[in-house]
Amino acid sequence: MDNLFERDAEVILTWRVQARHLGGSTTQERINLKVGDRLDFGIPNAGGEFQPRATPSIGTFEVSDQHLFFSNFTTSTTFVIENLEGGTELVKARPRQLGMVIPFEMSRILIPSSASIGELTVFTSPPRLLGPEMAATPTESAMSKLDATTKYFAVLVALCEPRLRGSSMAAVPSVQEVVERLRGVEQFRDANRSSVNYHIDYLADQKLPVSQWAKYLNEGRMHSKREALVAFSLRFDLVREEHLALLPDVKLLRAQRCLEARQATKVATGAIS
Repeated sequence: MDNLFERDAEVILTWRVQARHLGGSTTQERINLKVGDRLDFGIPNAGGEFQPRATPSIGTFEVSDQHLFFSNFTTSTTFVIENLEGGTELVKARPRQLGMVIPFEMSRILIPSSASIGELTVFTSPPRLLGPEMAATPTESAMSKLDATTKYFAVLVALCEPRLRGSSMAAVPSVQEVVERLRGVEQFRDANRSSVNYHIDYLADQKLPVSQWAKYLNEGRMHSKREALVAFSLRFDLVREEHLALLPDVKLLRAQRCLEARQATKVATGAIS
């Protein structure tokens, strides 16, 4: 059976480094690991910055021909490993935990210190995939019920966007924020809070089994329909990074808002004079 990592494949680690002189800019550094490599690391300075091969070591990476292993050498600090593609997926490397398999193709490792939270990005080789002709085809799935060309799906993508672009801690947008985010989409020219709420209710009541799923969490309690929809959609990959292309370009949207604000100012000034 083929190995998960090819022999010449690399694991790529990247991290930000603040220049030592006053007012120095932040730069990006990178190191590549091949199968059989081991890298110890530490945080030797008060700024909480990641540093490879620093002593004392607080953790290590080891690359095998099957997995990327991660160890936490600290006595009281938990490291968090987030899935950069999953929005809310994460695993924890607890104190003194050795040889933990990093299960994500692209991940962000958060290392807290007294001064800040160090951030390390890890890229591994793509996983092996079963051939299409051998894959089981379920008769029905949640994704088969969703139509990516509809208005309700655009609303769902707008709700999931902050966690897809940011981290699992990103706040879920309010209904009004969704209205604002979808401005510029022809289908949402006349959108308002009521129409967006309609799509949220439709998703929760008709399209996705969030109420049933919530029974397995927090004794059946949901903080809100928006939270439940985002958590469910991201956990089961119903909304993915490629779906962000359905939303208006952020830069163009900001430029449009600035233009509208300037026009409103001119109108108000003219009215006053």
